[in-house]
Amino acid sequence: MAVVLSVLLLFCFCFGFHVDDVNGTSGHTAGVFSWYNKFSMMNIDELNGLETGIRNAIKDNLMSELMSFPETGIVSTVSPGCIKDTANFPIQALDAFGKPRSGILRENFAWLGNFHECTSLGTYQHCVADMQINAPMNNGTTNLTVPISWGICMPKSCSEDDIEILIKQVEVPFFHLIRKSTGKTPGVVHCNQIPAKSYDAGFICVVTLSSILGFLMLLGAAVDVYIRWFESPQNINGYQTIDNSPVDSKSERTPLLTGGTPNDSVHVEVQRHNQTPKKQGFLTRFLLCFAVNRSLEKLLNAKQGDKSVGCLNGIRVLSISWVILAHSIFYPMNERMYDDTIEFYAMIQRLDFTVIVKAEYAVDTFFLLSGCLLTYLTLGKMAHTNGKLPWGLFYFHRFWRLTPVYAAVILFFLFLDPYIGSGPLWYRYIDHPSCEKYWWRNLLYISNFFPKSEMCMDWSWYLPNDMQFFVISPFILILLHKVPKVGAGLLATLTAISIIIKASLTAKYGMGGGVFGAGGVAGAYWDKIYDKPWTRISPYFVGMAVGFIMVRRPHLRMRPIVVLCGWVLASAVGLVVIYVVNNAFYRDWSLAEQGIYNGLGSFTWASCVGWVILACKNGYGGWINTFLSWNFWVPVGRLTYTVYLVHPIILRNILFSSSNPFSFTIIPISTRFTGGIVLSHMVAFVFALAIEFPFANLEKLLIPSNVEKKKSEKERNKEQA
Repeated sequence: MAVVLSVLLLFCFCFGFHVDDVNGTSGHTAGVFSWYNKFSMMNIDELNGLETGIRNAIKDNLMSELMSFPETGIVSTVSPGCIKDTANFPIQALDAFGKPRSGILRENFAWLGNFHECTSLGTYQHCVADMQINAPMNNGTTNLTVPISWGICMPKSCSEDDIEILIKQVEVPFFHLIRKSTGKTPGVVHCNQIPAKSYDAGFICVVTLSSILGFLMLLGAAVDVYIRWFESPQNINGYQTIDNSPVDSKSERTPLLTGGTPNDSVHVEVQRHNQTPKKQGFLTRFLLCFAVNRSLEKLLNAKQGDKSVGCLNGIRVLSISWVILAHSIFYPMNERMYDDTIEFYAMIQRLDFTVIVKAEYAVDTFFLLSGCLLTYLTLGKMAHTNGKLPWGLFYFHRFWRLTPVYAAVILFFLFLDPYIGSGPLWYRYIDHPSCEKYWWRNLLYISNFFPKSEMCMDWSWYLPNDMQFFVISPFILILLHKVPKVGAGLLATLTAISIIIKASLTAKYGMGGGVFGAGGVAGAYWDKIYDKPWTRISPYFVGMAVGFIMVRRPHLRMRPIVVLCGWVLASAVGLVVIYVVNNAFYRDWSLAEQGIYNGLGSFTWASCVGWVILACKNGYGGWINTFLSWNFWVPVGRLTYTVYLVHPIILRNILFSSSNPFSFTIIPISTRFTGGIVLSHMVAFVFALAIEFPFANLEKLLIPSNVEKKKSEKERNKEQA
């Protein structure tokens, strides 16, 4: 066995290397750029010299180790079953071993082998060893490092510890295994099992709950069909689902939940032709809440109400697509799963690629939409109720609308997703200790107050921020309604404070990863700045200002020159905010420059999008408004909230199921993006029909609206008159 591993290692480690700084640090951005710059400056003589040094070291040290191997007694620490089964390796197992791929000088260090060929042998398992080679250069001033993920096919009788011992037998002075932790299992060798985990109680419970939901959906649909057809005197569709709620109703208070969503579509009246409606029992109405045919009808309805702001649907869908595009590109890089890493770093420095780097502005757009719709709808309602609203239900409604599907995705992520895929790197994905320990922080919407390492589903940081903004909003809304000037002044003051805080923190800690070069504290950007409410709230306040203007000036009129200047200025400033950051790849920004840019960037971007909303709503959007208000966006936009929650799960399933590194070219990137966005919407479609719509219906069933009661009473009085 040692001879087999020796031959393979000799073949593998004579190639490829990675340039790092003296301290061995590397990062997603500036640290990586530092070694990339050193790497690009190496000449062919240095490269050849390094390869010769590695070859000689392996020849002189590795062979001597192998010769003394029988005397070491290390075999005694390997399980007898493993030793026996490794005596005769089948050719298929050897063929399934990972081998150096082309592009070693381009940082292609994922040598994963053939996962399916190995597992098809039955008694063999595919494992991955995380290893690296370190070799000094330039008189020890530079460290050359080869971080390798090496796929090996070993008998199932060999434990991870056995395999690690065998690999260490062929260690040379500058080669060592990386002792790093992945999920719950620390170590350097990880063997994939099929299934990846045992079927525990969590899996059984989630499958049971899913089955119950599926049964309720079908039973509700059967009840609905019976009511519509068999209780009608004419045996026709005498019972009709009537949506009395406008599209721009309460559910628009969050940008990921759109008009016409289940919250506003659950008001159902049952009518008979020329007969008094038959009152339905609680059980019947409960089952109808889950009726999949009714939910499907509401989901696919593309009708927009007269008071709706149609352009918001297009903005919402384009923003989530922007987020998915960025994640589909950066997720493989985080796992070093590109076959040409050098090309990746060269590509992201291109001007046209900068829009991907700054995809975080898509989330700022969601904050803008959230504040805008909350203010527009709530102030409009307060105008009809003399400023009085049931604030308790105001908070409960928001919690109830967001939490069921959020909790369902967490359960899916924890207990079902590990069994969906398989692949050489699947072991990196199946364990989620932060979710097992801290899931309750997500459901209380406080997870952004803790380090990223303790965050369950770290991409969901948006939700606690949005909920926290929502919690403080009534204090501002009441002032905007009762004392508009004071409310507007408070809004402007809070916006300025948020900008100053964000700029100050950025000037202290830097913008993270070192993309911008000078100074900064490594790893501090996320935990100190990125996901904190006091740094992210300025776009939300801009949205509240836009919503306030929409209420105060429902038919805003502007001169043509003002409209022209507004579009030109918004377009130009928006492009500058995105693309100016490209300059940081060629010149280190000072911490002061980073602070100014980061402090004003989100606010400025939100202001530009705010202009688009105002212009489109008041008839100055032209073809842009026609495109953004396209009816196609309406049903797609209803899925945006769930798509936001599930798309990282889909993209990571694609990533960790892959047996080969990805190619960083346009066609493969487009394919992954398209597949990711389609699959995310398909999964979101299921969650919407099974969780989001039914639970919104249950809210109306359990807490009927007084407004609806009064409305129905007025309609009855008219009929009696």
